[in-house]
Amino acid sequence: MKIIKCSDLGFKCNFMAAGNELEEVENAMLGHIEKEHKKELQNMSEDDIHHLNHRISTLLGRSCGCGAL
Repeated sequence: MKIIKCSDLGFKCNFMAAGNELEEVENAMLGHIEKEHKKELQNMSEDDIHHLNHRISTLLGRSCGCGAL
C-alpha cells in the first residue's frame, strides 16, 4: 500500500491518496492538486512544479503504507 498526504507536499489540506500501485497514487494526488489547488499551482514556476513532482515520487518511494512519512 502506498500513501501520500497533501499536507506532506506543503498544502494546507487533509487529502490523502492511497493505493497499491505507485502510478495510481501519484495520478490521484496530481489530479487532486490540479483540481483543488489550481490557484497555487498556477502561481508555481516550472522549477517549483518539477520539485513538487520529484517530492511526490520520493515520498511514495519511501512510503511503507503506514501513513507516517
